[in-house]
Amino acid sequence: MSLPEFRESPRWSANNKRFVIISLMVGALLIVYRVRGLLLPFVMAVILAYLVEPLVRYVHTKTRIPRIVVIVVIYLMITAVLAAIPISAIPPIVGQVNVLIDNFPTYIFKLGVFVRELQEPIVITEDIIIPLDQWQLDQAFLTVGSNLLNIVQGFGGQTISIFSNVVGWSLSTIGWVVVVLFLSFYLVKDYEQLFAGLLKLAPENYHGDLIRLSKEMSLLWNAFLRGQLLLCLVVAGIVFMVAVTLGLPSALLLAAIAGLMEFFPTIGPILAAIPAVIVGYIQAESSWLGQITGPFWFVVIIIIIYAIIYQTENYVLLPRIIGYRLRLHPVVVILGAIAGASIAGILGILLAAPFLASMRLIFSYIYCKLRDVAPFPEAKPESLLQDVVIPDKRLDDSGQGDLAT
Repeated sequence: MSLPEFRESPRWSANNKRFVIISLMVGALLIVYRVRGLLLPFVMAVILAYLVEPLVRYVHTKTRIPRIVVIVVIYLMITAVLAAIPISAIPPIVGQVNVLIDNFPTYIFKLGVFVRELQEPIVITEDIIIPLDQWQLDQAFLTVGSNLLNIVQGFGGQTISIFSNVVGWSLSTIGWVVVVLFLSFYLVKDYEQLFAGLLKLAPENYHGDLIRLSKEMSLLWNAFLRGQLLLCLVVAGIVFMVAVTLGLPSALLLAAIAGLMEFFPTIGPILAAIPAVIVGYIQAESSWLGQITGPFWFVVIIIIIYAIIYQTENYVLLPRIIGYRLRLHPVVVILGAIAGASIAGILGILLAAPFLASMRLIFSYIYCKLRDVAPFPEAKPESLLQDVVIPDKRLDDSGQGDLAT
């Protein structure tokens, strides 16, 4: 039986191409929906890889140690740190959270006494009087206090449960940690080939734009992730030292709260100051400064100190560490955080700001192309190739050809 004569298949029409592209996109969305349970560990692996890769590159460049050896050593160190955190850091925090929750009803009672003491008019001058006795603050406080007590006790119980699970290192927790470390290890190891393969999928005329977009995106996420992590450590360290100096109880817990709240733009500093104010007022007698000034003025001092810390952060630390690459209005950040919480929970809140900034970058590029305007008018052709991995033009079919940087 003779083989049929070989003939080249016909080219697809524009409509066929559109149909295939739409079908692939719909299929990809369906696959993502079906495996949505894996999205969280994958995102965490990408974030970890993004944080580790510059360190790997730096050590490899300075020491000339083989790259794979550097990656293995760094991930062994990360594993050791992850194993040490539940043993060393979490139990003291759990203890302080327990103490705070157990004493919270007492705190509410003392605050109620303070509010009732305010039920007298404040006379500033003969003509200026603030009629606090007509505001019924005690009734409002009873409602707010009871709701706050329920929230704190419920949230505190969940927090302790989470910390206890982390300390216990269940098999499920260990499994997910291994998955995240495994994925991020190979993302760091093969990121050049991965980027080259993705770039090969695009038309050659768009390689320059994609390289520039990836570079801008890298700078944006670099500014947020590494900068935000450094800000968390710096602010937590400052709050811890201030709390210890003032003799403020639960210094480690307040420092941890202040550090974590750094991931919540705009409203984070306010939320971090509330526990310090409550603890400072209720336990003023535990502080040497609180014994001298009294609860009210001790709280005023705490508010002033927190205001100084976060103003220093906004005008000194934030521009130097993160810069102005996000450039998002606070209202947009808050709305994005609310939307992110409804979609991806805590992770959605934490990544709302850089995700919105990334979307703005992409839509800005699309808008410029729709208006036939150069999307990167200030970019020089040779500058696009700096610090970006691009594939050689003669890639083989697997996308593993020679790479240039």
